[in-house]
Amino acid sequence: MINKNVKVRSFALALCFTAPFAMAEIQQVSGGLSTGAAADLLFQVETLQQEVQQLRGLLEEQGHELKLMKESQRNRYIDLDKRISLLMSASAANEFNQPSPSAQSEQKTSPRNAVDAPMSAPIPFAPVNLQPPTVQSQQAYNNAYDLIRQRKFDDAEMAFSAFVKEYPSNTLTGNGFYWLGEIKLVQGKSQEAIEAFSTVTQKFPGHNKEQDALYKLGTVSDQAGDTEKARSYLQDVIKRFPNSKAAQLAAGYLSKIK
Repeated sequence: MINKNVKVRSFALALCFTAPFAMAEIQQVSGGLSTGAAADLLFQVETLQQEVQQLRGLLEEQGHELKLMKESQRNRYIDLDKRISLLMSASAANEFNQPSPSAQSEQKTSPRNAVDAPMSAPIPFAPVNLQPPTVQSQQAYNNAYDLIRQRKFDDAEMAFSAFVKEYPSNTLTGNGFYWLGEIKLVQGKSQEAIEAFSTVTQKFPGHNKEQDALYKLGTVSDQAGDTEKARSYLQDVIKRFPNSKAAQLAAGYLSKIK
């Protein structure tokens, strides 16, 4: 895009400088040219001037498109930064701290404690047997999450993809898929984001990230033009997690959907 703009700009400038000289030359030699030759030269100059105007218009249009692309990318980063700030304050302790010995004992005997503690309303039992984080898995998760905080989204995408593949039945795996969805959004990969959020709700029901994943599915579906599916996801959040932050966000977003 930038190279193309440079080429167009260079050509336009060349035409701008060439046309006046050509016009002056015509005026100087027109006395020694036939009427037809002078008219032909004048026609060529007028054609060059028209092309200059067209190129200027094209350059302005491309400049506007480039400006919109930069604004869209900046807005994505700002949006992710806001979501990270909000979620970090509510879930940082659960995501980064090792389970206590008593919690580990409860996880071995109760499937409900096989996921992080719910943020608000009670959450149904998860039908899968998740394992508590080991030192290695916790460190791998922390390293991947730190890449998000450093805004290294491409590296974070690879790190979380490797994490969920290596630890498919970890209590942090649902978190890993959720953050993969957030990263895909900031990269503009909406369909892949939907797949990541759907994995949280389908393979890790009862996980503490399920309500957030449902909310994101609602907003992304709406942005993709599927209003009915968006309403369904948002209403599900409100119905199942009425006292959660996600339910408040879902209600506010739902009121804006036409």
